[in-house]
Amino acid sequence: MEAEMKTPVLETFLAGVTFGIGITVLSLYAQKPGCFVTSLETIAEMGRARRAKEEEKEFLRKRLKAMGFSDKEINENL
Repeated sequence: MEAEMKTPVLETFLAGVTFGIGITVLSLYAQKPGCFVTSLETIAEMGRARRAKEEEKEFLRKRLKAMGFSDKEINENL
């Protein structure tokens, strides 16, 4: 019985929090759109850098594997 009563309250609370976050983001964007765009670009750049690093690591792993190194040796050095 208690779980049935908590669900609507929790849903209402989460909807309110989501609405509040949305309004906050919109108001910040309306005041300083350049700052918001810059932060999104920074996040995107960090993702691209991480992806490039992972691709380089995978390339080195394949190259070392082709040279005859074992998986254990490769894992120790990468």
